Amino acid sequence: MRDIHEDKRVCYGAKYHHERYDGKGYPNGLKGDAIPEIARIIAVADAYDAMTSDRSYREALPQEVVREEILKGRGTQFDPRIADIMLEMIADDKDYSLRQKEEKIHSVLHRSRQKL
Repeated sequence: MRDIHEDKRVCYGAKYHHERYDGKGYPNGLKGDAIPEIARIIAVADAYDAMTSDRSYREALPQEVVREEILKGRGTQFDPRIADIMLEMIADDKDYSLRQKEEKIHSVLHRSRQKL
């Protein structure tokens, strides 16, 4: 725990990552560049993670569906510049290796338990 330090950007990211670039998000209805950049980055990353992870109610979505959803949200839900970066990453990920895989989940949990 001693390696953890305070970084206000993390707080802003956690608080504002549900804001939308078009101002229709929450908790404050911030719009565009008024949303902290870290929150705009987390918004795209969180959406990507939600769509590419298996859930109790559905399996991970196909990569093309994820790409289309990011593209559809570009400029409304997501900062267009950050959405474009995510779309480039998706285009470069030919074998869909960025998506969450079960063995990675277990690996992270195993390492966490070892440190406790």
